[in-house]
Amino acid sequence: MRNLLIVLTLVVVGLTSCGPKNQYKIVGSITGIDSGLVILQKRAGGEWKVIDSAQLVSGKFNIKGTIQSPELWYLSVKNSKIYVPLFVENSVITVDILADSMEGTAIKGSLTQEAYEKFLKQMEPINEEMNVIYQDYRSAKEIDDEVAMAKADSMYEAVEARQKEQILTFARENNSCVVAPYLIYRNAYMYDLSDLEEAVQAMDTILNTSIYMQELTEQVAILKAVQIGQPAPGFTQADTAGNAMTLSSLKGNVLLIDFWASWCGPCRSENPNVVEAWKKYHAKGFDILGVSLDKDRDKWIEAIQADNLTWNHVSDLQYWNNEASNLYGVRSIPSNVLLDQEGVIIARNLRGEELLNKLEELLGPVK
Repeated sequence: MRNLLIVLTLVVVGLTSCGPKNQYKIVGSITGIDSGLVILQKRAGGEWKVIDSAQLVSGKFNIKGTIQSPELWYLSVKNSKIYVPLFVENSVITVDILADSMEGTAIKGSLTQEAYEKFLKQMEPINEEMNVIYQDYRSAKEIDDEVAMAKADSMYEAVEARQKEQILTFARENNSCVVAPYLIYRNAYMYDLSDLEEAVQAMDTILNTSIYMQELTEQVAILKAVQIGQPAPGFTQADTAGNAMTLSSLKGNVLLIDFWASWCGPCRSENPNVVEAWKKYHAKGFDILGVSLDKDRDKWIEAIQADNLTWNHVSDLQYWNNEASNLYGVRSIPSNVLLDQEGVIIARNLRGEELLNKLEELLGPVK
């Protein structure tokens, strides 16, 4: 019985990390750089968090520690362009880096990394296809060929649909490896709530300790609370003058909560459509609250003025950690939520003509 319990324990650990052991050790070499500070770090809440570091001696370095469940971390060398993402798990991981060519980096010893690389290999044809279509779109845009642009848009959407399904398929087929919840959470903006709920149900329960599984589960819970028909969660943030503004103070009009940022190209491209909606329907009872994911106050205000966004704006200047955007499960921008006069969510992510049509439905045609 004791031996059986030991075997079962090893199986569980192995499935969770795609490879057992009780400590990670990264044994690295860099061809092209002999000395420097190697930094092991991760992204958390839109910011970099240093996990550990080591001196590079004669092109060699070692970093060791423990990790509860595999995570995607990053190796870099201070004052260099080296940037290597890798899944760290409790095993001996060798990383051989070519300073002049990141594509030549070889990572061995992490079964989670192997699973991730398998996924990336599978995605290569789709990524190449999307890149070709994108280049065709850019070429068409340069000569203002609207027909070619529309064709490229349509082709891109079709390939993107295949991309979404391929990610889901990979996750289902590898549902006991942390790469699965990582991929779904990282690309959560691509999926609706039902897709995410299905993905969560498909995951093996041994992944429950993974940070990616926890984040994915939390995202599902947040999205459930902000679906159409739900009362919009309240929040308070500072406006451009530094005064506190509450969402509830704007109740009484049809209200668009518009999540954007000055640094977001697609947001700035969409702003003229939002301005048009404001000009046409503001007098009929339409209002907008801009929620910025900026972190630079001056650039935020400059963008408001430059784009002629003449409605209320708030921000806590916390970038992707913006409290309001997190409250609404925003994973990409531009994003918006439309509320009725009572503060109930009636639509999400309306763009261009879709927004105008919805406002005409709610407020009547503009005379």
